[in-house]
Amino acid sequence: MRASPIRLTCFFAILSVAAPSSSQPVSLRQLSGQYEALVESIDPSVVQVITRGLVSSAEGFSALRLNRGGGSGVIVDPSGYILTNAHVVGAARRVEVLLAQRNEDASRNSILKPAGKLVEARVVGLDRETDIAVLKIEMEGLPHLSFADSETVRQGQVVVAFGSPFGLQNTVTSGIVSNVARQVRLDDPMIYIQTDAAINPGNSGGPLVDAEGRIIGINTFIVSASGANTGVGFAVPSNIARSAYEQIRQHGRVRRGQIGIVPQTITTPMARALKLDRDWGVIIADVSPRSAAEAAGLAVHDIVLKIDGKVVENARQLGVNIYQSAGKTVTL
Repeated sequence: MRASPIRLTCFFAILSVAAPSSSQPVSLRQLSGQYEALVESIDPSVVQVITRGLVSSAEGFSALRLNRGGGSGVIVDPSGYILTNAHVVGAARRVEVLLAQRNEDASRNSILKPAGKLVEARVVGLDRETDIAVLKIEMEGLPHLSFADSETVRQGQVVVAFGSPFGLQNTVTSGIVSNVARQVRLDDPMIYIQTDAAINPGNSGGPLVDAEGRIIGINTFIVSASGANTGVGFAVPSNIARSAYEQIRQHGRVRRGQIGIVPQTITTPMARALKLDRDWGVIIADVSPRSAAEAAGLAVHDIVLKIDGKVVENARQLGVNIYQSAGKTVTL
């Protein structure tokens, strides 16, 4: 057994947060009050994203028409940085955000909220693989949300989704975490938090928050035959979203880790054929010439036991950990 330090060439991130437990019984009235307080604290940080651009019309490729689209976003820095989905802003020529407004006058207690404040936004950068985009508005002292650690998310955890489905500003839905690490395509290093909280077109880019009001994910897409909510929604885990946000803000793009190996999950038939003493874990199927892995001394048929002290259970886990460690040194 040997430890191989490896310098990576690129970067990424992963998963989200557990609801606080209490030994005291909570009445329905108390539960409702807690939801109301949570929503009131989150609402000011959620924005509606409005985009305008040119698209080809049905009359021919050369004929263009103005297209208006939109989605949702969340303020993550008081100086005006906003997180949304890359597919929301796409190739838009103009992006605006509608900020939630409150009645400052206590005597005005209408249930109808002010229309909101429309502000021009600049696209700082976007990453299509994670479907994350960063916007900037020229304002200071804004209400904002913090990120939770998505690796602490648990199946069954209560979550609340915010956004503007079908253009309906500041809509709130709730549900639970259906799965903490859903992989949509086999061997895809990108994973998602699955939730049954209602997510519809227009929710894209809005926050999925935990019971403490922290971002555990960015609502991204749904699986539906009709295009409307069926209780199968997906959010980019907060650790991935935060990594993409920090890199886009710092470098204007996202870097990803790779070391030049093809890892395979060890199966029972494979263990028997290779006479291994375990039928789980990861074996290296190939090592690229002149790669970081080759330089560190990794070889075909090596079994990876741990990465930075964490036991490696399958190839996907290893790939994700490498994927998110660009520019760092890891020990296998």
